[in-house]
Amino acid sequence: MIKKLPIAVVNQIAAGEVVERPVSVAKELIENSLDAGATRIRVEIRGGGAEELTVIDDGDGFLPEDLPLAFASHATSKLSTVHDLEHIGSLGFRGEALASIGAIARARIQSRRPDGEEGWEMRCDGGVESKPQPCGSPPGTRLEIRDLFFNVPARRRFLKAPHAERARIQQLVAELALARLDVDFTLVSDDKELLRLPRNATLAERVGQCFGRDLSRGLLPVSREFDGLKVEGVVGEPDLARRDGKLELTYVNGRLASEKSAVYSVRQAYREFLMGGRFPIYVLHLVLPPNQVDVNIHPRKAEVRFVESRKVAGCLHSTVRSALQARTMTFGEASASEGGVQIRPEMPRARSGFPTSSPSLFETGGGGAGGIGRGAVRDGSSPSAAEPAIVREPQPGAAPNAAERPNPFRRAAGRFLQVMDLYLLLEGDDGLLVVDQHALHERVVYEQLKKQHAERDVQIQRLLVPAVVEVTPGELAWLESVQEQLGSEGLLIEPFGPNAIAVQGMPTVLAKTDPKQLVRALAMGESDDGKSAIGEHIAERFHSMACRGSVMSGDRLTDAEIEELLRVAATLDHPHNCPHGRPTVLTFSSAELERYFRRRC
Repeated sequence: MIKKLPIAVVNQIAAGEVVERPVSVAKELIENSLDAGATRIRVEIRGGGAEELTVIDDGDGFLPEDLPLAFASHATSKLSTVHDLEHIGSLGFRGEALASIGAIARARIQSRRPDGEEGWEMRCDGGVESKPQPCGSPPGTRLEIRDLFFNVPARRRFLKAPHAERARIQQLVAELALARLDVDFTLVSDDKELLRLPRNATLAERVGQCFGRDLSRGLLPVSREFDGLKVEGVVGEPDLARRDGKLELTYVNGRLASEKSAVYSVRQAYREFLMGGRFPIYVLHLVLPPNQVDVNIHPRKAEVRFVESRKVAGCLHSTVRSALQARTMTFGEASASEGGVQIRPEMPRARSGFPTSSPSLFETGGGGAGGIGRGAVRDGSSPSAAEPAIVREPQPGAAPNAAERPNPFRRAAGRFLQVMDLYLLLEGDDGLLVVDQHALHERVVYEQLKKQHAERDVQIQRLLVPAVVEVTPGELAWLESVQEQLGSEGLLIEPFGPNAIAVQGMPTVLAKTDPKQLVRALAMGESDDGKSAIGEHIAERFHSMACRGSVMSGDRLTDAEIEELLRVAATLDHPHNCPHGRPTVLTFSSAELERYFRRRC
């Protein structure tokens, strides 16, 4: 009943663990080139790597007598005994990558030693190997992989579109290049050069070449040595933080790998500098003795374990925190302000418009967003009798007593005062209203975007000079995949080079926003969902779009602009908080003011 599996079946099973998609093949081949001492690596792909993926290097090459073992399972030059697993200094060591790749693709090796007079060639088609033959070849190795998963059609159906697979490979090449500044990397896709990374650049320069020059300008260099451990690299300014952790890159002895305690320690170092839900950008290289790290715990070698994980985490935390603290001035404890009224805990507090349940703006309850009314509301008066009130039935998940929370702007008097170019002071029907102009305008813009999206009535403003925005490979792939959907929302974009897109037009309602900030806000939240969910995905980004299209702190508004802002706010169904959940208005009743000034006990 029990029998030994044929070697072809064993290799296909192994391929399921090692080779998941074209980027997995690229990773194994590039790491082999680096282990061979290459100083130049060129990667050429077609069809996102599924049709063809070629890696060319100038490394040591294969000995002719070693070629028959190139596609053999667990055949390697990097290990001899079990004790060698405790001192792994190479990127590859298992000896199963080429065997797995050869089992599910058409592979060809052409290789020549630097001191060899001729090159040698060997093929492997779906596990069927040919005999080595002499061939013309420059020094180094050329490994060509065609028709990936040609004999495993079920796996091929799970591949993404070519542009998405291409983006994964571009991201991989960029990540591997950050570990080896002494190696020249080139990536070509469908005869178009995507990356050209000359060697001997600084780490910050290479980060800029891979992920955008704007990013490289906000990087802080770090370098510290501890007992048996060295940490060096760059950490990003907190302002560069993203909504995902894709640029949290940690290298251990030249290997890109993650370890939970290390990632957590760096995030903790950023804790007091970042808002919740934001992830820092950093590229950190850890150098420690090979016997202090275990790399043999994951089939794709994507994770490691440290013998002294607490020590490593502590060193990372100390290094990053010191760099972040050094960039800021140290202030003493704020002294108590002289004069004024100090409000004791037992004193009454101003009321905000927060609902008592979750403030999510995407619920369908009474706290949901509504359209903007067409009629103007007179200063200090309620809507006219000709405009019938709309009564909504309670919805599941609605905030309790949502209908009892009236719009405070409908009864505000016509007098107002702008303070600190940030707050508006209004006289309400029974007290004082303090309005955050940015939060209120953000709510107004958000409502306009949602209304236009629902009515499919988006007005577009063409830009005289297109705005060029540098993005990461993954972000570029997502933007290309939703280009048509973004256009229907009023954002017109076109690819512009290997790492950038050009903004040709924007929604008119966002006339004040920076096109680059708008695109980055969308790109940082790219989704892997199908195109059927793109509309919902874009709609959920309206709060970021609204934030960047609103007046900011320090923007001095004219009286006409303030009047228009308050007029539109009076027509909203839910003006009490901005899309991020912050209150737009605080209400101090006349009774509370009298208690503050001790007119009433």
